[in-house]
Amino acid sequence: MYWEFMVPAAGIIMLLLAVTAVISLSRQKNLAPGIRFLCLLGILGFPVLGPAVWFFHRFRGRRARPLDASESAGIASSRTANRR
Repeated sequence: MYWEFMVPAAGIIMLLLAVTAVISLSRQKNLAPGIRFLCLLGILGFPVLGPAVWFFHRFRGRRARPLDASESAGIASSRTANRR
């Protein structure tokens, strides 16, 4: 009944996820070419799991990045200002 609309919609969603993951991967400058190629194979080889793993890895890496001196000084000064 609704399969005529759901199957193409799922395909379009998978295609959009894969395209956005490939674009995101191409913008990563800190990856070695071999690692980038393996990530590309994973994204294209596993159309649902590949982009999901890539986005999880990408956002986990952003959260875990260490603060530099200017960021940590800004956070410390804003915390002391909030206490007053």
